[in-house]
Amino acid sequence: MARPQLAPWVHTGFLLCLLGLGGAIEIPMDLSQPPTITKQSVKDHIVDPRDNILIECEAKGNPAPTFHWTRNSRFFNVAKDPRVSMRRKSGTLVIDFRSGGRPEEYEGEYQCFARNRFGTALSNRIRLQVSKSPLWPKENLDPVVVQEGAPLTLQCNPPPGLPSPVIFWMSSSMEPITQDKRVSQGHNGDLYFSNVMAQDMQTDYSCNARFHFTHTIQQKNPFTLKVLTSKCRPLPGAGAAVHLA
Repeated sequence: MARPQLAPWVHTGFLLCLLGLGGAIEIPMDLSQPPTITKQSVKDHIVDPRDNILIECEAKGNPAPTFHWTRNSRFFNVAKDPRVSMRRKSGTLVIDFRSGGRPEEYEGEYQCFARNRFGTALSNRIRLQVSKSPLWPKENLDPVVVQEGAPLTLQCNPPPGLPSPVIFWMSSSMEPITQDKRVSQGHNGDLYFSNVMAQDMQTDYSCNARFHFTHTIQQKNPFTLKVLTSKCRPLPGAGAAVHLA
């Protein structure tokens, strides 16, 4: 009996041995495959304004896919912008500022398309934003008058940044404020006193904001406390909670 004719692609395939099956399966090396995205930047892509911008997009497929981008839902012509290039065999964009330019001009929503004749794969919509550390408004703060034993909130109100800054409290001489069950920092950055004590007047209190990408720390003008003890004449309403911006 004549042996059956094997399909042509078998001769160009390779063997993949499967343990436990007592045999082998022929997998063709030239198997057609539509594109699949394998690597991409995060959806909210915040970049350092001092560095070149990298927006990642990689994909696999057979044949190898070609790449193009949209910016704000419109075709982004990489070839027309001398600052922008695309990595070889990849869709990753590189925006180079060594010869000048403002990173803020490239903020927007980007999307990568990987295409071959068998289909198209899309990346997430990538929102590109340049990290910002706006200045804290200057203000003169009056001493905070509070009755001993009363609760107190010192509000931080940091300037908005991208990403949000890390908040911590120190004295104006850069000594950290000791926190415990009585004095603690909230998730919003405010400093809470469950009950004020006379010893709290021994230092002042300054809210600090550390911005990650720009490696800068901004310090708010410090609060000073005046605690009224039982030996002092209390002010009207001084026993109530005090909330200060």
